[in-house]
Amino acid sequence: MIAPQSSSFVFKRHSRVWLNWPEAAERMHVRDGVQAAAIHQHAARGLPFVARSRQPGDRLDMVQLGLRLPRTTDQRSLAFCVPASVVREASDAMTLSEALLQQTPLPAGWYDTLIHLQTDAAKLGLTLRIYGSLAWQCVTGTPYLADNSDVDLLLAPATLEQAHAGLRLLDAVEKEGRVRLDGEMIFPDGRAVAWKELLANTRLVMVKSNEGVALATLESVWKQSAWH
Repeated sequence: MIAPQSSSFVFKRHSRVWLNWPEAAERMHVRDGVQAAAIHQHAARGLPFVARSRQPGDRLDMVQLGLRLPRTTDQRSLAFCVPASVVREASDAMTLSEALLQQTPLPAGWYDTLIHLQTDAAKLGLTLRIYGSLAWQCVTGTPYLADNSDVDLLLAPATLEQAHAGLRLLDAVEKEGRVRLDGEMIFPDGRAVAWKELLANTRLVMVKSNEGVALATLESVWKQSAWH
């Protein structure tokens, strides 16, 4: 776990963030009472929220957080902000291996495919992490997944060789058709691009970061001085 030391603490997108409650309730910025009630119920259970990109109107001195609600609710995604002083703990997104060890109920055929994917990624020196519906289901114990859900994966390679090998692996598993995969590859500078966009090899790609979303050329994204 990472304990924030000051308001300058950097929260990476998709990180799990636990709040000091009810102190955080008094200082959070949220759009309406319905959202506030859902956030309160989640935090009161001691469950984490997720760090997200900055949106228009978000204060620069606040931590941007999100909460995904189950499929049974009308409003699925909630966004709010809190000061860093009310954050109790923060940690990277859950690994795929952690999720599989929880034995969360999965649609038929998923488990074996994901076990093999996790094993093959480990052989490449890669740690796959999850976000989206699978992550929220693991965190809350509440059903989020449907048979046609995607498994959102985070791939953070340290080298160009790992990056290309990881993309080939995800592409191969996706083409098998047993599990629908989606997600992002995180580059050494912290920017992220949907790995399917990288495979499509288009000239422009959508780049996500803590600061928001922007277009960039594929060439500029791959040129990373921090590659090992």
